[in-house]
Amino acid sequence: MKKLKNDKNSSQGNKETNVVKLIRKANRLVEGKYRFDIWEMRVFTKMLMKIHRDDEDFKVYRIYLHEVIQDFELQEDGHSYKYLKQGAERLGRREIRVLMDTPDGKMELFTHIATGVKSFVEEKSAKYLDISFHPDMKPFLLQLQSQFLMYDVRNILKLQSSFSIRIYELLKQYETIGKRQIKIQELKEMLDVVDKYPLYGNFKQRVIVKAQEDLEEFTDIKFTFDEVKTGRAVTALTFWILPNKNKQDVGKMLYFPEIAEELSLESELDKLLAISKNWEGMSKNLMEQWINTYGIEAVEQEVSKANKLIFEGKNIHNPVGFVTWALQNPNVVKDLANTATASPIIHKVPTKLNSKEIETYWKGDFNEWFLAYLQQIAIAAKHETFHAVVEELRNLYPEKVFSSLFLHKDGSVNEEALNSSVGVRLLEKDKKTKESVFADWFYEKFQRKIFLQRNGTWEFLE
Repeated sequence: MKKLKNDKNSSQGNKETNVVKLIRKANRLVEGKYRFDIWEMRVFTKMLMKIHRDDEDFKVYRIYLHEVIQDFELQEDGHSYKYLKQGAERLGRREIRVLMDTPDGKMELFTHIATGVKSFVEEKSAKYLDISFHPDMKPFLLQLQSQFLMYDVRNILKLQSSFSIRIYELLKQYETIGKRQIKIQELKEMLDVVDKYPLYGNFKQRVIVKAQEDLEEFTDIKFTFDEVKTGRAVTALTFWILPNKNKQDVGKMLYFPEIAEELSLESELDKLLAISKNWEGMSKNLMEQWINTYGIEAVEQEVSKANKLIFEGKNIHNPVGFVTWALQNPNVVKDLANTATASPIIHKVPTKLNSKEIETYWKGDFNEWFLAYLQQIAIAAKHETFHAVVEELRNLYPEKVFSSLFLHKDGSVNEEALNSSVGVRLLEKDKKTKESVFADWFYEKFQRKIFLQRNGTWEFLE
Protein backbone atom coordinates (compact mmCIF):
# COMPACT_ATOMS: atom_id res chain seq x y z
CA MET A 1 0.00 0.00 0.00
CA LYS A 2 1.32 3.43 -0.84
CA LYS A 3 0.12 6.97 -0.55
CA LEU A 4 -1.07 8.63 -3.73
CA LYS A 5 1.83 10.71 -5.00
CA ASN A 6 0.90 13.63 -7.14
CA ASP A 7 2.17 17.10 -6.32
CA LYS A 8 -0.71 18.86 -8.02
CA ASN A 9 -3.32 16.72 -6.37
CA SER A 10 -1.57 16.85 -3.00
CA SER A 11 -1.52 20.63 -3.02
CA GLN A 12 -5.16 20.63 -3.99
CA GLY A 13 -5.92 18.29 -1.12
CA ASN A 14 -4.25 20.70 1.32
CA LYS A 15 -6.26 23.53 -0.13
CA GLU A 16 -9.45 21.54 0.30
CA THR A 17 -8.97 21.43 4.07
CA ASN A 18 -9.86 25.14 4.14
CA VAL A 19 -13.15 24.59 2.32
CA VAL A 20 -16.48 24.31 4.09
CA LYS A 21 -18.48 21.55 2.43
CA LEU A 22 -22.11 21.31 3.46
CA ILE A 23 -24.55 18.67 2.32
CA ARG A 24 -28.24 18.48 2.98
CA LYS A 25 -30.88 15.79 2.87
CA ALA A 26 -34.58 15.75 3.57
CA ASN A 27 -35.28 14.26 6.98
CA ARG A 28 -37.36 11.59 5.29
CA LEU A 29 -34.28 10.46 3.40
CA VAL A 30 -32.15 10.41 6.56
CA GLU A 31 -34.69 8.03 8.07
CA GLY A 32 -35.20 5.98 4.92
CA LYS A 33 -34.68 2.21 4.84
CA TYR A 34 -31.50 1.28 3.00
CA ARG A 35 -28.00 -0.08 3.50
CA PHE A 36 -24.73 0.93 1.84
CA ASP A 37 -21.29 -0.55 2.12
CA ILE A 38 -18.51 1.96 2.66
CA TRP A 39 -17.63 2.42 -1.04
CA GLU A 40 -21.27 2.97 -1.97
CA MET A 41 -21.47 5.54 0.81
CA ARG A 42 -18.37 7.31 -0.51
CA VAL A 43 -19.78 7.56 -4.03
CA PHE A 44 -23.14 8.71 -2.63
CA THR A 45 -21.45 11.35 -0.47
CA LYS A 46 -19.38 12.69 -3.36
CA MET A 47 -22.56 13.00 -5.42
CA LEU A 48 -24.24 14.95 -2.62
CA MET A 49 -21.27 17.32 -2.44
CA LYS A 50 -21.78 18.22 -6.10
CA ILE A 51 -25.43 19.30 -5.70
CA HIS A 52 -25.89 23.07 -5.55
CA ARG A 53 -28.67 24.63 -3.50
CA ASP A 54 -30.23 26.24 -6.61
CA ASP A 55 -30.24 23.10 -8.77
CA GLU A 56 -33.68 22.32 -10.11
CA ASP A 57 -32.75 19.00 -11.61
CA PHE A 58 -30.06 16.36 -11.25
CA LYS A 59 -26.99 16.41 -13.45
CA VAL A 60 -24.50 13.77 -14.48
CA TYR A 61 -21.93 13.96 -11.69
CA ARG A 62 -18.30 13.22 -12.50
CA ILE A 63 -16.54 11.48 -9.61
CA TYR A 64 -12.76 11.73 -9.87
CA LEU A 65 -10.66 9.01 -8.27
CA HIS A 66 -8.05 11.43 -6.93
CA GLU A 67 -10.79 13.50 -5.22
CA VAL A 68 -12.19 10.43 -3.48
CA ILE A 69 -8.72 9.41 -2.29
CA GLN A 70 -7.99 12.91 -0.99
CA ASP A 71 -11.38 13.60 0.60
CA PHE A 72 -11.53 10.30 2.45
CA GLU A 73 -7.79 10.22 3.16
CA LEU A 74 -7.36 6.83 1.51
CA GLN A 75 -4.23 5.07 0.31
CA GLU A 76 -3.52 4.24 -3.30
CA ASP A 77 -3.00 0.51 -3.69
CA GLY A 78 -3.43 0.14 -7.45
CA HIS A 79 -7.00 -1.11 -7.21
CA SER A 80 -8.76 2.04 -5.97
CA TYR A 81 -10.56 2.64 -9.26
CA LYS A 82 -11.90 -0.90 -9.19
CA TYR A 83 -13.35 -0.31 -5.71
CA LEU A 84 -14.80 3.03 -6.82
CA LYS A 85 -16.35 1.48 -9.93
CA GLN A 86 -17.82 -1.47 -8.03
CA GLY A 87 -19.22 0.86 -5.39
CA ALA A 88 -20.91 3.02 -8.04
CA GLU A 89 -22.38 -0.02 -9.80
CA ARG A 90 -23.75 -1.43 -6.55
CA LEU A 91 -25.18 1.99 -5.75
CA GLY A 92 -26.91 1.97 -9.13
CA ARG A 93 -28.63 -1.28 -8.17
CA ARG A 94 -29.40 -0.18 -4.61
CA GLU A 95 -33.03 0.45 -3.66
CA ILE A 96 -34.49 2.56 -0.89
CA ARG A 97 -37.80 2.93 0.91
CA VAL A 98 -38.77 6.47 1.94
CA LEU A 99 -41.98 7.80 3.49
CA MET A 100 -43.77 10.61 1.65
CA ASP A 101 -46.63 12.91 2.66
CA THR A 102 -49.33 13.23 0.02
CA PRO A 103 -52.75 14.97 0.01
CA ASP A 104 -54.34 11.53 0.31
CA GLY A 105 -52.16 10.34 3.16
CA LYS A 106 -48.71 8.95 3.90
CA MET A 107 -47.15 6.74 1.23
CA GLU A 108 -43.94 4.73 0.99
CA LEU A 109 -41.74 5.30 -2.06
CA PHE A 110 -39.71 2.30 -3.25
CA THR A 111 -37.12 3.39 -5.78
CA HIS A 112 -33.55 3.07 -7.02
CA ILE A 113 -31.08 5.64 -5.71
CA ALA A 114 -28.71 6.18 -8.64
CA THR A 115 -28.68 5.52 -12.35
CA GLY A 116 -26.54 5.76 -15.48
CA VAL A 117 -23.11 4.62 -14.28
CA LYS A 118 -20.38 5.15 -16.90
CA SER A 119 -16.88 3.88 -16.10
CA PHE A 120 -13.65 3.02 -17.90
CA VAL A 121 -12.96 -0.56 -18.96
CA GLU A 122 -9.19 -0.41 -18.45
CA GLU A 123 -8.13 0.58 -14.95
CA LYS A 124 -4.72 1.89 -16.01
CA SER A 125 -6.34 4.80 -17.90
CA ALA A 126 -9.29 5.27 -15.55
CA LYS A 127 -9.49 8.62 -13.72
CA TYR A 128 -13.20 9.19 -13.16
CA LEU A 129 -16.69 7.81 -13.58
CA ASP A 130 -20.06 9.45 -14.33
CA ILE A 131 -23.25 8.79 -12.38
CA SER A 132 -26.55 10.51 -11.59
CA PHE A 133 -29.39 10.23 -9.09
CA HIS A 134 -32.64 8.50 -9.96
CA PRO A 135 -35.34 11.13 -10.73
CA ASP A 136 -37.50 9.84 -7.85
CA MET A 137 -34.88 11.20 -5.43
CA LYS A 138 -35.54 14.85 -6.38
CA PRO A 139 -37.99 15.66 -3.53
CA PHE A 140 -35.40 14.54 -0.99
CA LEU A 141 -32.30 16.31 -2.37
CA LEU A 142 -33.30 19.34 -4.48
CA GLN A 143 -34.90 22.70 -3.65
CA LEU A 144 -35.23 21.83 0.03
CA GLN A 145 -36.96 24.61 1.99
CA SER A 146 -37.77 23.03 5.35
CA GLN A 147 -37.41 19.88 7.44
CA PHE A 148 -33.98 18.89 6.21
CA LEU A 149 -30.67 18.05 7.80
CA MET A 150 -27.58 20.11 6.96
CA TYR A 151 -24.09 19.38 8.19
CA ASP A 152 -20.44 19.75 7.24
CA VAL A 153 -19.48 16.64 5.30
CA ARG A 154 -16.01 16.70 6.86
CA ASN A 155 -17.57 15.14 9.94
CA ILE A 156 -18.06 11.82 8.16
CA LEU A 157 -15.13 11.61 5.75
CA LYS A 158 -12.96 9.60 8.15
CA LEU A 159 -15.69 7.19 9.24
CA GLN A 160 -15.00 3.68 7.96
CA SER A 161 -18.47 2.31 8.69
CA SER A 162 -21.58 3.27 6.73
CA PHE A 163 -23.62 2.40 9.84
CA SER A 164 -21.68 4.99 11.86
CA ILE A 165 -22.49 7.59 9.20
CA ARG A 166 -26.19 6.73 9.38
CA ILE A 167 -26.15 6.88 13.20
CA TYR A 168 -24.39 10.26 13.01
CA GLU A 169 -27.13 11.67 10.77
CA LEU A 170 -29.96 10.24 12.86
CA LEU A 171 -28.52 11.81 16.01
CA LYS A 172 -27.55 15.06 14.30
CA GLN A 173 -31.25 15.60 13.61
CA TYR A 174 -31.85 15.73 17.37
CA GLU A 175 -28.71 17.61 18.40
CA THR A 176 -30.78 20.58 19.57
CA ILE A 177 -32.94 18.47 21.89
CA GLY A 178 -29.98 16.38 23.05
CA LYS A 179 -31.96 13.16 23.29
CA ARG A 180 -33.53 10.68 20.92
CA GLN A 181 -35.25 7.39 21.59
CA ILE A 182 -35.52 4.84 18.78
CA LYS A 183 -37.06 1.39 18.91
CA ILE A 184 -34.59 -1.38 18.12
CA GLN A 185 -36.79 -2.81 15.38
CA GLU A 186 -37.24 0.60 13.73
CA LEU A 187 -33.52 1.31 13.85
CA LYS A 188 -32.70 -2.08 12.33
CA GLU A 189 -35.21 -1.43 9.55
CA MET A 190 -33.73 2.00 8.80
CA LEU A 191 -30.25 0.47 8.60
CA ASP A 192 -31.63 -2.57 6.74
CA VAL A 193 -29.96 -5.05 9.12
CA VAL A 194 -32.95 -7.01 10.44
CA ASP A 195 -31.59 -10.20 8.89
CA LYS A 196 -27.92 -9.29 9.28
CA TYR A 197 -28.07 -8.78 13.07
CA PRO A 198 -31.12 -10.64 14.41
CA LEU A 199 -29.59 -10.81 17.93
CA TYR A 200 -29.49 -7.60 19.93
CA GLY A 201 -26.05 -8.36 21.41
CA ASN A 202 -24.40 -8.49 17.99
CA PHE A 203 -26.27 -5.41 16.79
CA LYS A 204 -25.19 -3.49 19.88
CA GLN A 205 -21.48 -4.31 19.54
CA ARG A 206 -21.15 -4.17 15.74
CA VAL A 207 -23.31 -1.12 15.12
CA ILE A 208 -24.10 0.96 18.22
CA VAL A 209 -20.86 0.68 20.19
CA LYS A 210 -18.81 0.98 16.99
CA ALA A 211 -20.69 4.17 16.07
CA GLN A 212 -20.21 5.49 19.60
CA GLU A 213 -16.43 5.09 19.28
CA ASP A 214 -16.32 6.48 15.74
CA LEU A 215 -18.37 9.60 16.44
CA GLU A 216 -16.32 10.53 19.48
CA GLU A 217 -13.08 10.10 17.55
CA PHE A 218 -14.01 11.88 14.32
CA THR A 219 -17.19 14.02 14.49
CA ASP A 220 -18.57 17.11 16.21
CA ILE A 221 -21.04 15.13 18.34
CA LYS A 222 -20.79 12.10 20.60
CA PHE A 223 -23.35 10.07 22.52
CA THR A 224 -24.12 7.74 25.37
CA PHE A 225 -27.14 5.47 25.40
CA ASP A 226 -29.52 3.74 27.77
CA GLU A 227 -31.31 0.48 27.05
CA VAL A 228 -35.09 0.46 27.37
CA LYS A 229 -36.47 -2.93 28.29
CA THR A 230 -39.84 -4.57 27.92
CA GLY A 231 -39.66 -7.42 30.35
CA ARG A 232 -36.15 -8.80 29.93
CA ALA A 233 -35.77 -7.84 26.27
CA VAL A 234 -34.15 -4.59 25.10
CA THR A 235 -36.73 -2.98 22.82
CA ALA A 236 -35.47 0.60 22.44
CA LEU A 237 -32.42 2.79 22.92
CA THR A 238 -32.33 6.28 24.40
CA PHE A 239 -29.45 8.23 22.88
CA TRP A 240 -28.02 11.19 24.82
CA ILE A 241 -26.40 13.53 22.28
CA LEU A 242 -23.52 15.72 23.42
CA PRO A 243 -21.24 18.25 21.71
CA ASN A 244 -17.81 16.78 21.04
CA LYS A 245 -15.61 19.63 22.24
CA ASN A 246 -12.47 17.87 21.07
CA LYS A 247 -13.74 18.22 17.48
CA GLN A 248 -15.06 21.78 17.55
CA ASP A 249 -12.92 22.63 14.54
CA VAL A 250 -15.24 20.49 12.42
CA GLY A 251 -18.10 22.53 10.93
CA LYS A 252 -21.34 22.74 12.89
CA MET A 253 -24.84 22.48 11.48
CA LEU A 254 -26.73 25.57 10.36
CA TYR A 255 -30.41 25.39 9.55
CA PHE A 256 -30.75 27.63 6.50
CA PRO A 257 -27.32 27.95 4.89
CA GLU A 258 -26.32 27.75 1.24
CA ILE A 259 -24.01 25.11 -0.15
CA ALA A 260 -20.61 26.66 0.45
CA GLU A 261 -18.08 27.37 -2.26
CA GLU A 262 -14.34 27.72 -1.73
CA LEU A 263 -13.44 30.55 0.62
CA SER A 264 -10.06 32.27 0.53
CA LEU A 265 -8.85 33.19 4.01
CA GLU A 266 -8.46 36.96 3.82
CA SER A 267 -7.92 39.71 6.37
CA GLU A 268 -11.68 40.10 7.01
CA LEU A 269 -11.88 36.54 8.29
CA ASP A 270 -8.82 37.02 10.52
CA LYS A 271 -10.35 40.19 11.93
CA LEU A 272 -13.65 38.50 12.79
CA LEU A 273 -11.85 35.55 14.38
CA ALA A 274 -9.82 37.93 16.53
CA ILE A 275 -13.00 39.62 17.76
CA SER A 276 -14.69 36.31 18.64
CA LYS A 277 -11.66 34.28 19.73
CA ASN A 278 -12.93 33.89 23.32
CA TRP A 279 -16.44 32.75 22.35
CA GLU A 280 -17.21 29.18 23.34
CA GLY A 281 -17.72 27.01 20.26
CA MET A 282 -16.22 29.50 17.80
CA SER A 283 -13.90 28.12 15.12
CA LYS A 284 -12.52 29.16 11.76
CA ASN A 285 -14.73 26.63 10.01
CA LEU A 286 -17.88 27.95 11.64
CA MET A 287 -16.96 31.52 10.69
CA GLU A 288 -16.42 30.32 7.11
CA GLN A 289 -19.89 28.77 7.12
CA TRP A 290 -21.44 32.07 8.24
CA ILE A 291 -19.60 34.04 5.56
CA ASN A 292 -20.44 31.58 2.79
CA THR A 293 -24.07 31.52 3.84
CA TYR A 294 -24.89 35.11 4.75
CA GLY A 295 -22.08 37.21 3.23
CA ILE A 296 -19.14 38.97 4.82
CA GLU A 297 -21.01 42.24 5.49
CA ALA A 298 -23.86 40.61 7.42
CA VAL A 299 -21.48 38.47 9.48
CA GLU A 300 -19.22 41.43 10.28
CA GLN A 301 -22.25 43.46 11.37
CA GLU A 302 -23.67 40.78 13.68
CA VAL A 303 -20.33 39.74 15.18
CA SER A 304 -19.49 43.37 15.91
CA LYS A 305 -22.93 43.93 17.40
CA ALA A 306 -22.61 40.92 19.70
CA ASN A 307 -19.11 41.99 20.74
CA LYS A 308 -20.37 45.49 21.53
CA LEU A 309 -23.21 44.12 23.68
CA ILE A 310 -20.78 41.89 25.58
CA PHE A 311 -18.45 44.86 26.13
CA GLU A 312 -21.39 46.84 27.51
CA GLY A 313 -22.06 44.09 30.02
CA LYS A 314 -25.14 42.59 28.39
CA ASN A 315 -25.95 39.04 29.53
CA ILE A 316 -25.14 37.03 26.37
CA HIS A 317 -24.12 33.57 27.59
CA ASN A 318 -23.80 32.04 24.14
CA PRO A 319 -22.47 34.59 21.57
CA VAL A 320 -22.17 31.93 18.83
CA GLY A 321 -25.85 31.02 19.20
CA PHE A 322 -26.80 34.70 19.41
CA VAL A 323 -25.03 35.55 16.12
CA THR A 324 -26.38 32.43 14.38
CA TRP A 325 -29.93 33.41 15.32
CA ALA A 326 -29.34 37.02 14.33
CA LEU A 327 -28.05 36.00 10.89
CA GLN A 328 -31.06 33.74 10.33
CA ASN A 329 -33.55 36.42 11.48
CA PRO A 330 -32.15 39.76 10.24
CA ASN A 331 -35.46 41.63 10.13
CA VAL A 332 -36.52 40.54 13.60
CA VAL A 333 -33.14 41.38 15.12
CA LYS A 334 -33.27 44.78 13.49
CA ASP A 335 -36.66 45.42 15.09
CA LEU A 336 -35.43 44.21 18.48
CA ALA A 337 -32.39 46.44 18.26
CA ASN A 338 -34.52 49.44 17.32
CA THR A 339 -36.75 49.00 20.36
CA ALA A 340 -33.72 49.05 22.63
CA THR A 341 -31.87 51.97 21.05
CA ALA A 342 -34.65 54.04 19.50
CA SER A 343 -34.23 57.77 19.25
CA PRO A 344 -36.58 59.86 21.44
CA ILE A 345 -40.18 59.43 20.39
CA ILE A 346 -42.05 62.39 18.90
CA HIS A 347 -43.31 64.74 21.60
CA LYS A 348 -46.94 64.25 20.52
CA VAL A 349 -47.01 60.79 22.14
CA PRO A 350 -49.53 61.10 24.99
CA THR A 351 -48.44 60.59 28.57
CA LYS A 352 -51.36 58.18 29.00
CA LEU A 353 -52.99 55.69 26.67
CA ASN A 354 -56.42 54.20 27.18
CA SER A 355 -57.12 50.50 27.70
CA LYS A 356 -58.14 49.85 24.10
CA GLU A 357 -54.90 51.30 22.77
CA ILE A 358 -52.86 49.23 25.22
CA GLU A 359 -54.78 46.09 24.24
CA THR A 360 -54.03 46.79 20.58
CA TYR A 361 -50.32 46.78 21.30
CA TRP A 362 -50.66 43.69 23.50
CA LYS A 363 -52.35 41.65 20.79
CA GLY A 364 -50.46 43.17 17.87
CA ASP A 365 -46.89 44.46 17.72
CA PHE A 366 -45.82 43.10 21.09
CA ASN A 367 -47.16 39.60 20.53
CA GLU A 368 -45.10 39.20 17.35
CA TRP A 369 -42.03 40.73 19.03
CA PHE A 370 -42.42 38.49 22.09
CA LEU A 371 -42.24 35.26 20.05
CA ALA A 372 -38.97 36.43 18.53
CA TYR A 373 -37.78 37.47 21.99
CA LEU A 374 -38.37 33.96 23.36
CA GLN A 375 -36.38 32.49 20.49
CA GLN A 376 -33.52 34.85 21.26
CA ILE A 377 -33.49 33.93 24.96
CA ALA A 378 -33.30 30.22 24.18
CA ILE A 379 -30.55 30.54 21.60
CA ALA A 380 -28.47 32.85 23.81
CA ALA A 381 -28.61 30.39 26.73
CA LYS A 382 -25.65 28.20 27.63
CA HIS A 383 -25.70 24.73 26.09
CA GLU A 384 -26.04 23.03 29.49
CA THR A 385 -28.86 25.36 30.55
CA PHE A 386 -30.77 24.84 27.32
CA HIS A 387 -30.67 21.05 27.53
CA ALA A 388 -31.57 21.09 31.23
CA VAL A 389 -34.75 23.00 30.34
CA VAL A 390 -35.50 20.61 27.46
CA GLU A 391 -35.25 17.72 29.92
CA GLU A 392 -37.68 19.55 32.24
CA LEU A 393 -40.13 19.80 29.36
CA ARG A 394 -39.71 16.08 28.67
CA ASN A 395 -40.59 15.32 32.29
CA LEU A 396 -43.50 17.75 32.20
CA TYR A 397 -45.26 16.18 29.22
CA PRO A 398 -46.02 12.56 28.30
CA GLU A 399 -43.82 11.34 25.44
CA LYS A 400 -46.63 11.53 22.85
CA VAL A 401 -47.58 15.06 23.89
CA PHE A 402 -43.94 16.17 23.83
CA SER A 403 -43.54 14.75 20.32
CA SER A 404 -46.70 16.46 19.08
CA LEU A 405 -45.55 19.81 20.48
CA PHE A 406 -41.90 19.84 19.52
CA LEU A 407 -41.39 17.44 16.60
CA HIS A 408 -42.51 17.61 12.99
CA LYS A 409 -44.44 14.73 11.50
CA ASP A 410 -41.24 13.31 10.02
CA GLY A 411 -39.63 13.21 13.46
CA SER A 412 -37.32 16.21 13.07
CA VAL A 413 -37.16 18.95 15.69
CA ASN A 414 -39.57 21.89 15.49
CA GLU A 415 -36.95 24.48 16.38
CA GLU A 416 -39.35 27.42 16.68
CA ALA A 417 -41.75 25.63 19.02
CA LEU A 418 -38.97 24.19 21.17
CA ASN A 419 -37.06 27.46 21.47
CA SER A 420 -40.25 29.34 22.36
CA SER A 421 -41.06 26.93 25.19
CA VAL A 422 -37.48 26.96 26.46
CA GLY A 423 -37.61 30.78 26.37
CA VAL A 424 -40.76 30.80 28.51
CA ARG A 425 -39.17 28.49 31.09
CA LEU A 426 -36.04 30.63 31.22
CA LEU A 427 -38.19 33.72 31.78
CA GLU A 428 -39.91 31.96 34.68
CA LYS A 429 -36.54 31.04 36.20
CA ASP A 430 -35.59 34.71 35.94
CA LYS A 431 -38.88 35.54 37.74
CA LYS A 432 -40.29 37.41 34.79
CA THR A 433 -43.72 37.18 33.20
CA LYS A 434 -45.04 38.09 29.79
CA GLU A 435 -46.77 41.04 31.41
CA SER A 436 -43.57 42.38 32.98
CA VAL A 437 -41.75 42.01 29.65
CA PHE A 438 -44.62 43.90 28.03
CA ALA A 439 -44.17 46.73 30.52
CA ASP A 440 -40.47 46.97 29.72
CA TRP A 441 -41.13 46.70 25.99
CA PHE A 442 -43.74 49.44 26.18
CA TYR A 443 -41.39 51.68 28.10
CA GLU A 444 -38.61 51.17 25.57
CA LYS A 445 -41.01 51.77 22.69
CA PHE A 446 -42.15 55.13 24.02
CA GLN A 447 -39.03 56.07 25.97
CA ARG A 448 -40.98 56.61 29.16
CA LYS A 449 -42.75 54.65 31.87
CA ILE A 450 -46.54 54.91 31.52
CA PHE A 451 -48.66 54.43 34.58
CA LEU A 452 -52.23 53.60 33.72
CA GLN A 453 -54.12 52.85 36.86
CA ARG A 454 -55.30 55.31 39.46
CA ASN A 455 -52.78 54.15 42.04
CA GLY A 456 -49.96 54.91 39.60
CA THR A 457 -48.62 51.36 39.31
CA TRP A 458 -48.36 49.15 36.26
CA GLU A 459 -51.05 46.51 36.10
CA PHE A 460 -51.82 44.06 33.34
CA LEU A 461 -55.17 44.88 31.78
CA GLU A 462 -57.51 41.90 31.53
